[in-house]
Amino acid sequence: MRIICTQENFNKGLGLVSHIANKNSNLPILNNVLLKAEKEGLTLITTDLEIGIKVFVRSKIETPGEFTVDAKLLNSFVSLLPRENIEVNLEEGNLEVKTKNQETTINGMEAEDFPLIPDIDKENEVNISGTALRKSLSQAIFAASLDTSRVEINAVNFVFKKDELVLAATDSYRLAEKKLKIENDKEANLIVPLKTLQELLRILGEYENQQVKIYFNENQIMFAFDGVELVSRVIDGKYPDYKQIIPDDFSTISKIKVSEFVPAIKSVALFCKQGINDIRFSLDSTKNELVIATASSSMGTSTAKVPIEIKGEDNDIVFNYRYLLDGLSNMSSDEVELKINNNASPGLIQPTNDKNYKYLVMPIRQ
Repeated sequence: MRIICTQENFNKGLGLVSHIANKNSNLPILNNVLLKAEKEGLTLITTDLEIGIKVFVRSKIETPGEFTVDAKLLNSFVSLLPRENIEVNLEEGNLEVKTKNQETTINGMEAEDFPLIPDIDKENEVNISGTALRKSLSQAIFAASLDTSRVEINAVNFVFKKDELVLAATDSYRLAEKKLKIENDKEANLIVPLKTLQELLRILGEYENQQVKIYFNENQIMFAFDGVELVSRVIDGKYPDYKQIIPDDFSTISKIKVSEFVPAIKSVALFCKQGINDIRFSLDSTKNELVIATASSSMGTSTAKVPIEIKGEDNDIVFNYRYLLDGLSNMSSDEVELKINNNASPGLIQPTNDKNYKYLVMPIRQ
């Protein structure tokens, strides 16, 4: 195997794939990156057996071949090399990396021991703007559960419908749902692991204005764009039927300016009970006013008033303020609507400029 490529291309490819190569003592080869040199170019591959990432690197292949070395070591090393051509050779079972003024030998393992990443049937194909996918995923993913023992909700639900993709995530205390318009005639309901989508968002951050192709079957999903392929298993299970907890109507609907709402929440939150994060929201239809208040025996009390527009009756509810701020930070809108029924039912927050996004928060019962 003999490869010549630029430091920039090699470094970028390694940066994309090396993230999932964890220190695995049971199967050490999972710590490695597979360098696969074929006449078309160099492909870098890593996997943790649940996610697989392939990145094509433009390079000159003088002699085809394949070999594996420690992914994080190679990534760290190449990132420190000068921006010039790099020559990579396989010599006597080791990887030689040469530049104009440096020559390094890296120990590795034979490629035949590297786990295969199963190919996915590319019949089911959905095209979507990478910018739209990244934004929509960001609006949903933060609400997913971080509890890895609850695999169905340590994930995001992908529902493919006619010309629509619905993304939903919940941790049982809040729910985010985003609908995207796409050209699609396939129907599927897939539960995609949170870890996979965190990796996808990280990689998409390196690419602007890319079209992403999504391929899927009942066991796997693939996201492909600009020489990158991310393949993941999907979770075998049933996603919670969250539709039944979203109220059809509300007794109080208020419109609030985000620029006034967020600072008021943050300032009052400094005085709430640690670990509970409880803040009371009282809506006064006579004064068109939202009163945000909290009290703690150790910190003190705080109250803030925010002008709002209200339709409906007076109301009050207690929320975990962190959940509200998480949702508000993912709404690209100057105004939001806060919709509630009573202090025992979930409240809904929606940006006024996007009716395809819903963020539902369960109240804290006093």
